[in-house]
Parts: sequence; structure tokens; C-alpha cells
Amino acid sequence: MAGRLLDQIDKPGDLKPLTHEELSQVAQEARDTIISVITERGGHLASNLGVVELTLALHRVFDSPTDRVVWDTTNQMYTHKLVTGRRDEFQDIRLEGGLSGFGEPSESPHDTLAAGHAGTGLSIALGVAEGAANRKLDSWTIAVVGDGAMTSGSSFEALNNIVHLNPEKFILVLNDNGMSISENIGFLTNWRKRLITHPEYQAMVDRMKALSKRVPTGELMYSLVKRFNTALAGFIVPTMFWTEMGFQYLGPIDGHDFGQLEQTLRQARTPTGLVPLVHVVTHKGHGYEPAEDDPVKFHQPSSPLGSGSGAPTYSQVFADTVTRIMREDGSVVGISAAMLEGTGLAGVRREFPDRVFDVGIAEQHAVSMAAGLASAGVKPFVSIYSTFLQRAFDQIVHDVCLQDLPVTIIADRAGIVGEDGKTHHGAFDISYIRCLPNIVLAAPRDENELQHLVYTAYKHPGPFAIRIARGEAVGVPMDEDLRELPIGSGSVIREGRDAVIFGLGKSLTAAMEAAELLDDYGISCGVVDPVFVKPLDMNLLVDAARTTGRIVTVEENVLAGGFGSAVVEGLAAMGMEHIAVHRIGMPDSFIEHGAAVDQRRRLQLDAEGIAQQIRDVFFPDAGVKRIAS
Repeated sequence: MAGRLLDQIDKPGDLKPLTHEELSQVAQEARDTIISVITERGGHLASNLGVVELTLALHRVFDSPTDRVVWDTTNQMYTHKLVTGRRDEFQDIRLEGGLSGFGEPSESPHDTLAAGHAGTGLSIALGVAEGAANRKLDSWTIAVVGDGAMTSGSSFEALNNIVHLNPEKFILVLNDNGMSISENIGFLTNWRKRLITHPEYQAMVDRMKALSKRVPTGELMYSLVKRFNTALAGFIVPTMFWTEMGFQYLGPIDGHDFGQLEQTLRQARTPTGLVPLVHVVTHKGHGYEPAEDDPVKFHQPSSPLGSGSGAPTYSQVFADTVTRIMREDGSVVGISAAMLEGTGLAGVRREFPDRVFDVGIAEQHAVSMAAGLASAGVKPFVSIYSTFLQRAFDQIVHDVCLQDLPVTIIADRAGIVGEDGKTHHGAFDISYIRCLPNIVLAAPRDENELQHLVYTAYKHPGPFAIRIARGEAVGVPMDEDLRELPIGSGSVIREGRDAVIFGLGKSLTAAMEAAELLDDYGISCGVVDPVFVKPLDMNLLVDAARTTGRIVTVEENVLAGGFGSAVVEGLAAMGMEHIAVHRIGMPDSFIEHGAAVDQRRRLQLDAEGIAQQIRDVFFPDAGVKRIAS
């Protein structure tokens, strides 16, 4: 777009000569670019719109990459990417071969780390600062941390150590927007809510918003109300907490006011003997009314999740099934970690507000709390994205499995997730769960099997884990009545004489299609739905091995320690090491971002890739494809 000031910003230093009026123009152009691209292809919208001014101010006051800005959650770095030499590539963000939707040091020296999980930024930033001091570098380290991340225990561990070490040239910027993905919980949020949820205050805001649509100067009036909201929200945060903890508290300041931002950040550079904490109050979705009104919905809008077939998502099927069970049994509860919407539990909480717990960004606490609930006779379902569940491994081991407690864990977004890329693929949950004693681990092939697995887990007296894929399910008819599935039993879906494919979970559909493709080459492949990774259906496995002598396993998990490894171990335990097994899964590497369908094709996890591998490994001399008569 000709005449845009943003098009003249090729590096952060280009921002420094601009007036505040020109800077406001750059901010608007950055905001317009983000809205245009992200509403079309998906991505993190509301959070990025909330930090446009903060990002520009940081680059005006500091000198990146000499000074290191560490974003706690790097999905907020879109404006940063636009002004650090990646403006022209921004239109391809999150596409295969395009920019990452998160920080990515391989893209630019201005990116400190690739982090997709909140709560680690303070620790990493402290390490960066101490490393710079060790090397005697003259550089600042600035940690930008959201208030939602303060529910993470690792953040408090880092805060304690920051005060203890008291590093020089270290600044903590608290980006206080009252949100993570789901609405925040905890002491910071409670202080904020005391005022802004007061009926008289909210009524005033609503009246001003309605009036703004009816009078010529209404937009200006409403903008003043929002600025008033910013100021009041900031003043009620417990500033004494930070002072008593040992920080030099600066704020609260309006995170959308360049004058306040730059003045306070420069003030933070003045040595006082304490680490400065700059409290910035921002609004998620700022400058885009739909995102301002519903920052949860617009946290990550328009992300492609499937074919648009109309089938429910696996998350929704889980939530609907739990709701049915909760209506019948008052001892059943749900728990998530700042992911109520993504896991489907937001709707469950509307019906059962006292029995669904959002613990904030605190996955470890979520699992331990579930263990405590289970020990008290309650039946908890803990639903957490697979990639975030990794944080709670120790709690699954010691608090759930060691105690043999009836906690059900839903590993949501297991397997390939697409555009969010390497920080978010659920690639490891089979490996780190199946090694634990006492736990049952299963993966449904479709939504009907999922609802029965959820019910089976509810009835099971010990630990139970179910991994479910991201996005739409298969679209099969749903049984009206829930039933228990026999634990450790799979089923034969298709008979075959030459080989048997064990397609785990979502991979079963591709396995079925691959078997049909192989028919055209005269290769007869059976297909098995194993359902359970642990315990494995050994009778089914041995029968398949004896019938064909060739086993193929397909899973969306790394091969190391995955389902295929369980099959190989099972055959070895039965003295059948001679059986040929070919394992298909995710490689020993982190998978970059891109469309999920493209990722599966590239990794040969789609039907064509599975069929090709079976031909190459077992039937290299198979005839040419038959021509249909």
C-alpha cells in the first residue's frame, strides 16, 4: 500500500526519529495489517492487537538485538516481526515455509527464543541477563510477561530468584490485560474485578457505548471511557505486593499511550538498586471492536481445523459426554488450565458452574488438584492440550499413578496441529504416559468411540488417559446410550491376508484408505482399531502376526517410545521377534508450522504415504496399479 509509513520501517532503529503522531500512524498500519492477514488465514489476533503500542515503544527506547526483549508467550510478536525486517513476508505467516506464528531465532536475530507456553519468560530472561553480565556485555534484558502467566508456578519461582540476584540492566514489563486465553483467575484478577465489575461502573460503560452509536462525537466519548477504564483498572492492582517483594514498581500506565510508555521505560533505565517492574495496562483486541468485545473468541480466530463437514470437534464430543455423566453423578467434575473454551469445558461450566474449575496457567497444579479431589471420592476429568500437559508429567507420575487414583486425563490436540507448529504439536504424550504403571491409555478412532471411552474412564477405578485429535471428528452416527468398552480390547475393521495395519486413533481413517489403495496393487491389507495403547490387545496382535507375518503401526506420536514401540515390545514378550513390523509415525525432530494436511502428506502419515511405505518395505516387487475395468 503506497504511502504507508510502515513500509519505511525495515529495522527497529527506523522508529526512533518518528514523532508520536507518525508513530501512531505506524501503529494503526501495523494493526490494520495484522487484522487483514490474521482474519483471513488464522492466528493469534486479540493478544497482538493489545501490544502494538507497547512493542513500538520498546523498540524506540531500547536497541534490539543488542538489548534483548524476551516475550513470555511469543504469539504476541506480530508487530515485532513487522518492524524487524519481516514485513514483506508477514502475509505468509503460519503457512508452510512462511514466518512462524511464534518467536523464531532462525528467522531473525531480534527473536530471543521460540516459546509457545506461558510462564517460562521470566526464568529465560533472568538467564539471558546473567549471561550478558557474565560476558560483560553492555545490554539490557527486558522481560514482557502477561498477568495471566502469573498463575504459573514457574513465574513465581523466577520472581523470587530475580529479587535475590537483583541483576543490573534487567526490566520486567507486566502486560496487564486481564486475560490469558480463558479469563484469568487469581489474586491480580480479583483486585481488578472489585471495581470494574461493580454494577454502577459497568452500567456507566454500557451507557457510554450505546450513546457513542447515536451522537456525532460518540466515538471520542467512548474512547475516553475506555481510557478511564485503563487507569482505574491499573490503580486497583496490589502495587504493594511488588514493592514488598523487592521490585521498584513503576505504574500503572496506559499501554496504548506512547508518551507514558516511553517516559516510564526510560525512567526504568535509571539505576535505583532494585529491579524495575513496569506495570502496563493494555486491552486485548485494542483498535478492533469485535476483538475488544470478545477477546476470548478472537484470541485465535479463523484457524483452519478441518474440512467444514459439520462434524463436531473431538473436544466438543468429550464435553458433551462429560455433561451427560455430570447430570447423573454429582461427584464428577471438570478441570482445565486456562483452556476452558478450547477443551469444550466452557459450556459445561455454564451448566455446572460449581463443578468445573479453571485453575489458570497452572497445569501442574491442575493435575495435583485432581489427585486430591479423587482421594476425597470425587471423579475428576482433567482436559489439557497435549503440548501443555508435558509440564505436569511429574504430577501424573507421583500424584496420580503412584497413588492409583481415578483421575481421567484428556490429552487434547494430540498429534499434528498444523499452523501453530513445533511448540504445539502433541507429539510425545503416548511416549511419556504409556511408560507409567497403573494408567490406561486409549485413543478413539471417531467421535462415537470417544464418547464410550469417556464413559469407560468414568467407570474405571484408576488412572485413565484419552488422547484426542484437534478439530473435526469423522462424522459417524452416535449411539444413543453410553457403554463401557472392554479395557485392553481392540477390533478388526478389515480382514487381510498380506499385512495388517494397526491405525491408532485419528490415523485409522488414513489406514483404511491406504488399504483400499493397496487393493489396486493386489495387496490385501487388514486394518485393526487397537483403541488401547496400554494395555495392548495382545490376542489381537498375535492373531494378526500369525495370519500375515507383517504388521504396520500408524500413529501421530514420535516413534521413540510410541504405540509402534509398544507393539514391538509386545511381540518380543511373546517370543515373536521374527515378525516384521514397520512403524509409521512422527520423526525424531520438531515439526514446523503449516497446514495439517500438508504436514501429514510430507510425513507420509496420509493414506498415500502409508500405502507407499507398505509397498516399499514389504512389497517392492508388487505389480503396477490395476486399471479399473
